[in-house]
Amino acid sequence: MEKPGSESIQGRLLNLEARSAGSQIWLGPGWALLCGAVASAGLDMGWRTLISLLLAILLVDSLLGTVWSVVTADRRTLVAAEGGNRGQNTRLSALPYTVPGSFSYRFFDFLRGRVSRWRDTLSSEADSSLRSLAFSSLFALVVAALLGEGPLLLTGVALVIAASRFALARSQEVVRLALGSCFLAGLAWLMGYAAFCDVASLSSDKSLLAEPLLWAAIYAAAFHAYQLLSSAGLAKGAALLNLAQIAAATVLVVLKQPILAGVVGLLLLPQMLLQPSLLKTGDRLWYLRRVQVFTIAAMMVMAAGAAI
Repeated sequence: MEKPGSESIQGRLLNLEARSAGSQIWLGPGWALLCGAVASAGLDMGWRTLISLLLAILLVDSLLGTVWSVVTADRRTLVAAEGGNRGQNTRLSALPYTVPGSFSYRFFDFLRGRVSRWRDTLSSEADSSLRSLAFSSLFALVVAALLGEGPLLLTGVALVIAASRFALARSQEVVRLALGSCFLAGLAWLMGYAAFCDVASLSSDKSLLAEPLLWAAIYAAAFHAYQLLSSAGLAKGAALLNLAQIAAATVLVVLKQPILAGVVGLLLLPQMLLQPSLLKTGDRLWYLRRVQVFTIAAMMVMAAGAAI
């Protein structure tokens, strides 16, 4: 017969749980990494490539995504444990001349219990957030090291950006959104490119870095447009979304890929046709659900053009 409480002694240090983030928008780190990998022209059907691709998706979507979620959470949760151990200084001083058993005495006793419970809960959340941040950052560096020098360097840059985002928690929203677009889209695209490209050729000729940086910037601009559309800037978001894909088509024309440039233009057309309804109704989620297929297809066509 199992003794009571024996199920609590498991000897485990970590509890990992895999579940869907619940996002209804697909344009993000995972798709950015796939586009970067396609643009590198280094994908093949080998099992090594498959394992590297899965590790890269784990890195940008799960690990670095968790880091970004923690640093963009409520700042109070992460700093709640400052100034001493949990449970210290949690009791309120009673009012002077309060008679034990009186209404004021019972009220302050009730209030002391509530404040103590609130501080303990907040400190627990801060501890959990800090542990999650430390574990995800360390694990991200380990996975990036397995993928190579390029992904490791980009992961270091991503962690610096995450630290900057936390330090600028009270900055203007435009700054926070820009950092998010760089972290979740631009760096993720470059991570996919760096994981499968010929690093030796890039090291020998620095001018070759300009093209992937340009493609990553275009993807980040499209992602930033989605962020604007999901917040308050409907007109600005729609204009930036159009501009990003027009830029992609223009670069493809310059690279002598007119057919792919035309495909990007055709994919942009339904997005533009639905924008008057978006500006009239203000229904952001309705618009994003209907145009995201065209946007992610345009980003993949852009990546295919970069690979040719």
